[in-house]
Amino acid sequence: MSNLQAEEYKNFEEIKKIREDGTEYWNARELSEVLQCKKWEILQKL
Repeated sequence: MSNLQAEEYKNFEEIKKIREDGTEYWNARELSEVLQCKKWEILQKL
């Protein structure tokens, strides 16, 4: 589990979405909150 602490990992898991084919993805707006970004649009550049 990389360098994430248990609580950080839990936050990512709570907002994870799973498509019908089993692939995982995250909503940029929800992810920006977990990453404490002020603007979710910043994530579009990543």
